[in-house]
Amino acid sequence: MQATRIEVNDNLQETVKHGSHDFPLAIYTDKFNLFEDGYIRWHWHKEVQFSYSLYDKVVVFIEDEEIILSPGEGIMINSNVLHQIKPYENIDCMMFSIDFDSTLIGGSEESLIEKKYLSPIIESNNLKFISLKPDVPWQKRILSHLEQVFILSHEKSYGYELEMKNYLSIVWLNLIKEIKEDIKRTVPSASNDDERVKMAMQYIQKNYADNIDLDSIARTANISKSECCRSFKRILKVTPFEYLMEYRVSKAAELLLKNKDSISNISLDVGFNGISYFGKVFKKYRNCSPSEYRTKYCRR
Repeated sequence: MQATRIEVNDNLQETVKHGSHDFPLAIYTDKFNLFEDGYIRWHWHKEVQFSYSLYDKVVVFIEDEEIILSPGEGIMINSNVLHQIKPYENIDCMMFSIDFDSTLIGGSEESLIEKKYLSPIIESNNLKFISLKPDVPWQKRILSHLEQVFILSHEKSYGYELEMKNYLSIVWLNLIKEIKEDIKRTVPSASNDDERVKMAMQYIQKNYADNIDLDSIARTANISKSECCRSFKRILKVTPFEYLMEYRVSKAAELLLKNKDSISNISLDVGFNGISYFGKVFKKYRNCSPSEYRTKYCRR
């Protein structure tokens, strides 16, 4: 079972390449109670992602949307879309995700298949995701094909790679048949929230250990402080300050497990000026003190 931290670079792009150059497809089984953070943090990647809830509910955050997936439901997350996934209530929830590069289906980037059937979707500014429900016939077919891909990835019978590619091609065919008219009718989105928030998040991730403030975060995104707060609220449902605190705690959690440095030093390393305030903020996001966290997870 694969359940690892989502690592991102300075642009918030996930650094793990999904699959390989000769077969750009990867399938993950995610059990959220195995994640150190307990959830999949904000990130994006070039690959298209299909996620399917296996056990209990998960919630997918995309811009100002919260999409709750019950078991048997799924979602398509488009290329380069910023997203986060958390347990809805029960941390024992589980899902699988299928991430693949469009070249798996389309072949070369200049192919007819790529230009006619893939690019219109993956390059659409307005198509961030598509919810998949089993009570909608065409979506039920897609979910069924995704299940087959997941099963094949575990069984690995002879020719399973070719069979998985065929199923995903059928998934894409079902998808584009249903939304082709919507894609034609879409117009460029007037909102720049996504890019603004990405720029601000990049700044925070590069400078979280420093004494940064709302003014410097807003300047990075070339917007006012009030608009910066509104953009964060619309996309991430938190303020820039709350995102900064949560990110500092996540970096502190990494350091608590990676080295034996004192908690006081770690709090300074991630940008907190006092250990008591650090402990209070850490407990807010991890439901335990830094020392309890270190004791609990260092034993794993």
